[in-house]
Amino acid sequence: MSSEAGSDERMNGKVLFVDDELNVLRSIKRGFLHSSFQVLTAPGAWEGLRILDKEDVDIVVTDYRMPYMDGLKFLQEVQERHPGTARVILSGYIEKTVAVESLTRGLASTYILKPWLNDDIEKKIEHILTTRRVLQSKKLLDTINGITNLPTLSPIFHEFMEAVHDERSMADIALIIQKEPGVATKVLQIANSAFYGMNNCTSINQAAVTLGLDTLYDILLTISVISPMKWGREQLKPLQDILIHSFIMNQHLPVLYNLKPGVISYRNFPSVGLTVDVGKIILLQHFPDRFEAVVRAMTRCAGMNFYEAEFLLGFEKSSHQEIGAYFLDYWNLPEIFVETALFHHCPEKSSDHYREIVEMANYIETLIESVYNMDEVLSETTLELRKDFIPEKTYFRMIESIKKMITDGLSLLFSNS
Repeated sequence: MSSEAGSDERMNGKVLFVDDELNVLRSIKRGFLHSSFQVLTAPGAWEGLRILDKEDVDIVVTDYRMPYMDGLKFLQEVQERHPGTARVILSGYIEKTVAVESLTRGLASTYILKPWLNDDIEKKIEHILTTRRVLQSKKLLDTINGITNLPTLSPIFHEFMEAVHDERSMADIALIIQKEPGVATKVLQIANSAFYGMNNCTSINQAAVTLGLDTLYDILLTISVISPMKWGREQLKPLQDILIHSFIMNQHLPVLYNLKPGVISYRNFPSVGLTVDVGKIILLQHFPDRFEAVVRAMTRCAGMNFYEAEFLLGFEKSSHQEIGAYFLDYWNLPEIFVETALFHHCPEKSSDHYREIVEMANYIETLIESVYNMDEVLSETTLELRKDFIPEKTYFRMIESIKKMITDGLSLLFSNS
């Protein structure tokens, strides 16, 4: 093991680089000699695991091609043994699909293509360290500690994800859903709703085939988040509003994102839009008085959004953005979920890697709010935003779609039946 810079006060994190090429490790140590974080190095996966067992490491950066244990297997071991450690994978261009796979499986928070520039890696590492500090701030942790039982995602969701990764058949996936009768019933209810357009569907297998994996992912993730919680009658309307908002976001985010050339395929990150406002769901469930106070502040101040009202009431650093990002990280969802939730009201703070999608989430957020207030739909502000993001025809199609989704609602998702 090698380490640099010791106990220098400027150090704000500890980063372990793992690579079987010693010349690469030497280059890394030289390149980050004056960085703001401490550098550790390991010449292979097993050596890396031994260091992690002894050191409190914030981030692991690993090469993909290594003997005995490749980068993906190593990251899986790190995830299981040290879940609090952020994970980054290095790969050559021909292995880019492997790097993207590491993101979709939640094994890595981001990837870096070889050859790299030290400045780029340093910038990414410092952003990850900054995000970790945000999610570990005293004010946020004090809020999280006020939740008696931290919400977790359903085991059915995790089984579903494993089956998708293993490319198992739809029949196998249907059997997983059927293990939980309440979840199976809800999937059938939603499949038969007007929103998805199926009629008289009584088979989970048929629903799975017709809806497809992406839609099943959306449904199971949503159910997994809200079903374990106990909802009072007075909470159902605001919950429905939040989830309709989230489904609108999830429907239109890929539309905008795919208009941009050269971005990572959106298909690698399904359902990002669904979790943008998961912090509001946590607040509504566990801090209903605070949620109501924020809504009252919005009512008193026309045009103020939820995030602005939180700041007005002194909830900066523990807003729905930070709370949502904390739980998405806790649930081990890919970093793009965490980034989009954490920065969708302030996209300028997001990493360069995910800036496009976070900016688009912010734009759709503004658009949805304008549609709720129909006087603003054709306002100068929203039309100016449209010029930067979207062709006119697409814009007006989105307006009509959002209006319809708000009108129709998605009541089957929110009922306690």
